[in-house]
Amino acid sequence: MAAHIPKGSRDSARGEILDVCLSLAALGLGLALRMFRLATPSLRGDEAFSWMIARQDPAAILRFIWEAREPHSPLHFLWMKAWMELAGDSEFALRFHALFLTFLITPLVGRWLHALGQPRRIVRLGMILASLHPYLIWQSQDARQYGTLAFFGIAEPLALMRALRTDRRRDWVLFVLIGTLGVYYHYNLLILLALQAILVSAFWRHRLRSGVIALGGILLLSVPALVLAVHALAPYSGTAQRAPSLFEGLSQVARTFTVGSTGDGWPATLATTLWALGAFLGGARLLQISRADGLWIIAHLVTPVLVAFLVAQRRAVFAPHYMITALPFWILLTSIGMGQLMTGGRRHRAFFTVCIVGIGVGVVQSLAHHYLNPRYTKSPPMRELVEALDQAAKPRDYALITFPDPTFSYYHQDGIPWGMLPASQPFRREETMAALERLAQQYDHIWLIPVHLPMWPGSEEVERWLRLHAELLEERAFGPLRLLAFRPAPRALAAMQRVEARWTDGVELVAFRITPEGEISPGGVLRISTAWRRWETVREEHSVFMHLLDEEGQLVAQDDHPVGRGLYPSIAWSEGEVIFERFEIRMPGGIAPGRYRLVIGRYNWETLVRIPIGSSDHLELEWIEVRP
Repeated sequence: MAAHIPKGSRDSARGEILDVCLSLAALGLGLALRMFRLATPSLRGDEAFSWMIARQDPAAILRFIWEAREPHSPLHFLWMKAWMELAGDSEFALRFHALFLTFLITPLVGRWLHALGQPRRIVRLGMILASLHPYLIWQSQDARQYGTLAFFGIAEPLALMRALRTDRRRDWVLFVLIGTLGVYYHYNLLILLALQAILVSAFWRHRLRSGVIALGGILLLSVPALVLAVHALAPYSGTAQRAPSLFEGLSQVARTFTVGSTGDGWPATLATTLWALGAFLGGARLLQISRADGLWIIAHLVTPVLVAFLVAQRRAVFAPHYMITALPFWILLTSIGMGQLMTGGRRHRAFFTVCIVGIGVGVVQSLAHHYLNPRYTKSPPMRELVEALDQAAKPRDYALITFPDPTFSYYHQDGIPWGMLPASQPFRREETMAALERLAQQYDHIWLIPVHLPMWPGSEEVERWLRLHAELLEERAFGPLRLLAFRPAPRALAAMQRVEARWTDGVELVAFRITPEGEISPGGVLRISTAWRRWETVREEHSVFMHLLDEEGQLVAQDDHPVGRGLYPSIAWSEGEVIFERFEIRMPGGIAPGRYRLVIGRYNWETLVRIPIGSSDHLELEWIEVRP
């Protein structure tokens, strides 16, 4: 006779099976979202910087950290080094090394909620919120240390809480191990250790001796890291922002901790507001259940943000990723608060549905931006730019960047020779210009990738010099990046049509080149490269007109501007100096087929009086055939 299984036991078993299935589904969804398009964006600068350091041998890594006063702990670079030896250094491999530990935040959120005595529905809700969290997904797909820092931010307090509750030696050893690794991974974990010393003294006096021994053990094992931290952070001024107002700062952190850096507009505002409401309700509920647990969770949320805000009064360190150890506790509190609504009466459940929908709208928008919208991409498309450079460049070409961007060196490992100007800071103009002169004499083409940032002055002058002293052949945009191809003066003049055209104001046109040659279609762009110099003293700056005229002499299209576009007037040109200028004329869409004259001249831009050239006021360059 079959044994009778009570209905309650069957329901309990079904509930456990359902709970396991939903938990696995949350984990699977979280992993899938973290793997999706992992290698699609190019590496960003900080990711490539980590790669650049990690590719050295361990001794060189430690030496760099000390000599450069690198503000980040060494374990990140050493762990990446070991991973690269095993898996290679593709974008996928570099980012996957950070993905795994960041992914573990999802089950740890479930473990925390279980440890706080929350029912299974709230545990599942917390895991779902963690698995879908846009900022955690963004950080898990980043070859930097902040996603892993968030892992240590939740794992270390969980290990301490478990050790305080069980007082078992193995749990204390696990806490010491996680805490020590966390300190070596990022110095920010020292903030949590200081906080925990206070909390243990206040709420766990019966475990004070064990807690002091464990915390002391972490500090003792972390002495080398502490030495590095003091050496690096004492002079560190930061690269983020100074502290905003308290309200603005809290709003910024709450928004990032809810929808990340890719959410915006009303969906982000709505989601942040509802999430914050859930966190408030969760904090109140947790304090009601257990004052010690409530203060423990709230303190781990508030303290990293408060410390960053206070330090940012003097240093530019206010950025959500520096406070990311607080993010898991933001998720915990919201899960508890929303769980209270979910388990309440009809009105509470209706409001819970509204909150989840509102939060979901913000999360979905943020994830869609992250995955699909180029405007929100985490990095400019340096990979695509370098691929285009490698396809177009020839053996006697040279690539030049104007900012120390390690992403270029990551993608351009086997291409044409390359270098950086300005080569160092402070900017030395004479040395930089002399280096450009040498490059112009040595190479057939110079491919420029200009990046102009206030922290690296002089880069604008490099682009300006090339625009003036070399023929601009091509300019292509890759998102915010640009790739410019220049032909230096010796090769450019040899490829251009020579001409002797002297205007009476002391300036002469020595050569020009028109592309495309001969024929063009309506809507096409006529590009005219010109080379100029002064033939006698110039006393007044004039503009240049480039006009396209029909057979009756009527103006059809034009491009008027001074040579040098006002940045380098002809009155400042040196004797014998050749200056290049590019003109572009777009054919009107409705232009009739036929022959058109391209003429050039100089004029006073205030009076519009043209400057004579011989017996005329203009020079005819070429006949242009417009085809149907």
